[in-house]
Amino acid sequence: MKVRLFSVLLGTLMAGCVTTQELPLAPNIVRLDTQASGLLSVGSTTAVTMRRAAEASIRAGYTHFRLEQPQMSQGSQVGALVGTDYGNGLATVSAIRRPTASQAVTVVMFHANEPGAQGAFVAEDVLRQYQ
Repeated sequence: MKVRLFSVLLGTLMAGCVTTQELPLAPNIVRLDTQASGLLSVGSTTAVTMRRAAEASIRAGYTHFRLEQPQMSQGSQVGALVGTDYGNGLATVSAIRRPTASQAVTVVMFHANEPGAQGAFVAEDVLRQYQ
């Protein structure tokens, strides 16, 4: 019984997911909001955001991009509630929390020959780096 409970708790803390919402603001500008939860996922928000920025740039026909107005936050959320029944009418409930992270950024895209492309990320290079 304890092994099963431990497995459930460990799974709750470790398991998670990463989601990204993409909001087009102009033909060459998109806002990306990436949310992650769980021990295995919170460290991947930067990689997911960079990959999505590169993909959005290429999909829109651009080769370079810059990141503007970056915002990052970390926290936690309740992943599970664990209760103990003492058999005498008394019980306790504890919250098991799992970490969360979020990252938001505005992506401004450029063609290779535009002045803004100087010093910007090259979308193809970013895709290779964050495979």
